Amino acid sequence: MRAQALLGMLICVAVAQERPQKACAFDGFSADGKLAEVTRSTAGYYGCGSRIDCLPAKLAAGDVVAPYHTDGDWTCAYLQQRDGAGPGWVRASDIRYIPADPVPPPGAWVGTWSNGRDRIRIAASNGKLHLTGEAEWHGAGGVVHTGDFEGDVSPQGNHLHYVEEGADSCTIDLTLIGRYLVANDNERCGGMNVRFWGIWKRK
Repeated sequence: MRAQALLGMLICVAVAQERPQKACAFDGFSADGKLAEVTRSTAGYYGCGSRIDCLPAKLAAGDVVAPYHTDGDWTCAYLQQRDGAGPGWVRASDIRYIPADPVPPPGAWVGTWSNGRDRIRIAASNGKLHLTGEAEWHGAGGVVHTGDFEGDVSPQGNHLHYVEEGADSCTIDLTLIGRYLVANDNERCGGMNVRFWGIWKRK
């Protein structure tokens, strides 16, 4: 019985140590982003390689992640869950890539897309797509910074590239993947810390 108990303790220790050993070097979204869904309830890990050394987070089946690169058994990705989002690790065997239609019909873009409180609205307009977006960043002491954009663009496959007119202009890239948009910007689309990036879902 003592040997069995010791073996059980060793197995528990091995499982507890089975986690990423380095930082997830996710450095932002790209114009040709990819998405994957978590296939079962599992653990993701934030902050690995820091003094905190891996903060676990529960990932549920159906949660969406934006993979960046795979290192051994783990995939560095932007993890999005009910309680928050950010760069972290998820086991590569626990995700499944979402296929993208390379030439989606215009109607696949149309609707209101949300990322937290932020919104992007897409409507058909004279053979193009009309985009409007609003985003906010909330800081300490009730500080709120806002950003917005509006314009017409033509799809290029499953990609939209918006460029605001004028110097120092806002640029936004949107990629349609299944039921989601992957968005990125050039950090010039609003006040400090306001971003049109991340994983957006149609409301």
